[in-house]
Amino acid sequence: MRTRTAAALTAATLLALTLTGCSSDTADSAACKTAMAKQLAAATAAGDQAKPGTRPEACDGVDDQTLQRITGELISDQVDKAVDDATESAAPDPAAGPVSDECRAWIKAELLDSSDSIDGVTGNGVCGDLSDEEMDQAIEDVTNELTAAP
Repeated sequence: MRTRTAAALTAATLLALTLTGCSSDTADSAACKTAMAKQLAAATAAGDQAKPGTRPEACDGVDDQTLQRITGELISDQVDKAVDDATESAAPDPAAGPVSDECRAWIKAELLDSSDSIDGVTGNGVCGDLSDEEMDQAIEDVTNELTAAP
């Protein structure tokens, strides 16, 4: 992923360098940004094989300052997306939860046991490295399931 992100940023930088030059007051910066975004997407997809971009026709007449702003926005969007993707893939699946089925079964057995307490030492062996808050939540969840069952 780092290679693709680096390639995309390199392609965007090359694109920015090739786009400076012409300017006029009649240019459509939105169309230019769309065309540049398409080029950036193609460069990102090409990865290490990306070639320097050329000035899209839609950017003819767009001044250098606007081209630099558009390029900065596109690069920023790419970086934000890469960070979001990395964060999302690194985050645990909340649906799976940190509590294993084995741990839930142990909690259920402890709750149904006639004693008034749950053996935390055994729980650490079965449930692993759950924080106190995670263990309390797991106990509460299993308790709710038991009391809701017909």
